[in-house]
Amino acid sequence: MKKIACWTVVMMIGASAALAQRNVMEDRSADPALLTWRDPSGWQVGLVYARMSRPVLLDGNEVDLHGGIVDAAIGVAPWPWMLFYGQVGASQARLDGPMREDASAGAGGLLGARVNLWQLYEGVQATAWRVTLQLAGQYAFRTTEDDGEGDVQWGEALVMLPLDYHLSFARTFRNAYMAEFQSFNVYAGPAFSKLDGTWARRGTERDFEELESFGVVGGVELWLLENLSFGARADWFEGTSMQLMVRYRF
Repeated sequence: MKKIACWTVVMMIGASAALAQRNVMEDRSADPALLTWRDPSGWQVGLVYARMSRPVLLDGNEVDLHGGIVDAAIGVAPWPWMLFYGQVGASQARLDGPMREDASAGAGGLLGARVNLWQLYEGVQATAWRVTLQLAGQYAFRTTEDDGEGDVQWGEALVMLPLDYHLSFARTFRNAYMAEFQSFNVYAGPAFSKLDGTWARRGTERDFEELESFGVVGGVELWLLENLSFGARADWFEGTSMQLMVRYRF
């Protein structure tokens, strides 16, 4: 009798699991595709808008290189502590003084990587915050097209060592009324940049390079959900460049 009762319980559990699986149905309102990527974890996409202002030396004179940049971004994290990313988009800039007006928008982009070197974190049961020392490096190449003011193109190698403070509000036992967003993080640290470029107009090329190579980067990122954030960043190298971004993690 005990064996019969045990087998009856097992069959009932199996039948309930089978019924539960049968209740999981495909959403017929969603169109299928020829190819399906079922597990894109580790990938992220985003949009970036930057307003650049950078003092440079042109023929021994200090002028400002400034303009706007709009990029689409993509990244992949092969390991949780490392991120490879790239951006591609359009840029429009000018050299204040020598160029009276902006040239037309040109193409550009960048490639970079970020590594989390060291972290202070006591675990999810002990604390809602963590501090991370990061190392990031990237190389960007940008152009603007001739619109009567000449072609401008420049490249920048940038290395950053920011310290990131991340605070989570997804801790209902500690933050019962902070359900409006998931978390936020602020970061700041030293940076080194090597920027140089060329202004070509009417068959004449003139080179320029950065006025200051050492600077500071800092920013803030607000996570509305675990995988959706909005952020802002400032780079200071004798002039301040700003960027706004939205990021989505799969």
